[in-house]
Amino acid sequence: MLSSQCVLFCLVLVFALSAVVQADESPKDSNVLDPTGEDVKKLVVTSGQLGYRNTLVFYTFADQHAVLRVVIDNKSTDFPLGATLFQFDKKATADGLAKWLNNQHSDGLYPEVPEPIATAKVPAKHGKVKSFKLDKKETQPFGTYDKYTVEFALNDVPRLGGMKIKDFKDEATVYIKTGEDFPSPPAP
Repeated sequence: MLSSQCVLFCLVLVFALSAVVQADESPKDSNVLDPTGEDVKKLVVTSGQLGYRNTLVFYTFADQHAVLRVVIDNKSTDFPLGATLFQFDKKATADGLAKWLNNQHSDGLYPEVPEPIATAKVPAKHGKVKSFKLDKKETQPFGTYDKYTVEFALNDVPRLGGMKIKDFKDEATVYIKTGEDFPSPPAP
């Protein structure tokens, strides 16, 4: 027969071990935004109604009511990069965020969308183009473009509006106009 002290010791040991296991399985910090996370929706926009434009990369964090927008300029192979974090009211739904997102790069089809309650620019020193590769030339109705694959990263971003963007790298397509427009018809 086991003594009551032995039983008590075993119970304490079981509770202590279960607390350690639960600590390792703690839920993710809702104030940390991980652009590479499974639940994050990524949208890359390279063109508009008038052809290719600055590349926009949107990361939607529906559970955290936030959208990160990365802009890669398409005027030169310097590829200037900027990023902005938009935070929304807790009542904003995933559908509402999707409609807001559409209005940011399209024709503003949705009149009633959630509006950000906070907007913060990522300081420029925390975003960087790591590399780029020329893929091919493309001729479009508005001219000839070089198509690049651009790898970029955001690192050591300070907290923005109480949110922390986890360090990450990603890639996107960027089109740069070459100046090789269609030839003018010969002069009469």
